[in-house]
Amino acid sequence: MKTFRPGRRALISTFLCSSLLMMPSMGMANNHYPTGPVTMMVPYPAGGPSDSIARVLSGPIGKQLGVQVIVENLGGATGSIAANKVLNAKADGSYFFQGTANELILPPLTNSAIKFKPNDFRSVHPITTSNLVLLVKQDLPVNSVEDFIELAKEQASGTPLTYGSVGVGSLYHLISDRLSQTLDANLVHVPYRGTTNVMQDLAGGQIDFAIQAFSKNMKDMEKEGRYKILAVLSKEKPEILQEYPILSDAKGFEDFNYFTGSSYLVKKDTPEHIVEKLNKAIAAAVQEPEVRNALGADGRVVAKPMTPAQANDFYQAEIRQTENVIKQTGFKGN
Repeated sequence: MKTFRPGRRALISTFLCSSLLMMPSMGMANNHYPTGPVTMMVPYPAGGPSDSIARVLSGPIGKQLGVQVIVENLGGATGSIAANKVLNAKADGSYFFQGTANELILPPLTNSAIKFKPNDFRSVHPITTSNLVLLVKQDLPVNSVEDFIELAKEQASGTPLTYGSVGVGSLYHLISDRLSQTLDANLVHVPYRGTTNVMQDLAGGQIDFAIQAFSKNMKDMEKEGRYKILAVLSKEKPEILQEYPILSDAKGFEDFNYFTGSSYLVKKDTPEHIVEKLNKAIAAAVQEPEVRNALGADGRVVAKPMTPAQANDFYQAEIRQTENVIKQTGFKGN
């Protein structure tokens, strides 16, 4: 009996047909994201303003993605420790970073020990913009910007005023350094690992002042006599800050106009379909009334929906603005 043996052409044809039939299903498998829990990296200890944003948004983003979003807090080195952990992970969307210029733009531009660059990340979607405020300890004998300026100059040659920030080369450090230059008065910088530590020592009277992103509980702390809110550092202020003066109204500070914003970012080589999925989930989450109310009640301006391309343009503008702050202060880093 003869055995039928298909010719070479028939075998090749059969293989090609099978491969073509498999390609759509393979493509679908590659585009299936997420397949399990994802982690939202917060570069500061729990309890601070960044962490509060994460706790508001992790649930709604998880709901949009259909998986659990786990918040991981990892402070230190002005956010670069957390940033490096995300960069060392796979570019598969399993990690996304909640960050600002303070963690992802300033450190690599001012610290040679930090090897990543701002553009090693790409923005998925902005979250909020926050006003910055000048806070002073309760027993500092000042009640106005003018009082503060006078005291800082008086003590510069003896016992200079001290200020806290979340690290050397951080946005708060550079703005405070520019404040010192504008005053032409020596100020002593005390770096910390996170916002929570700065605020604890300010309330405890261990430092004289700090520039921080405003949150609603600051007004409660002021009423309790823990510290005083002296001024707003942006030329525009929300309703919740209307009672406080604007620093740029003071003589010599006319060009002071500083604020900070939070965004969600991933490694730059993250596949586009993952970026698009995350973008849509975040955009939908920040539009939920409960989320907008929670973030807006804290004095933040909630971002409007953006495409991935618009988010990237926003991030590139932040990089340019940050470079300008460095130029203004003349900060050299190390």
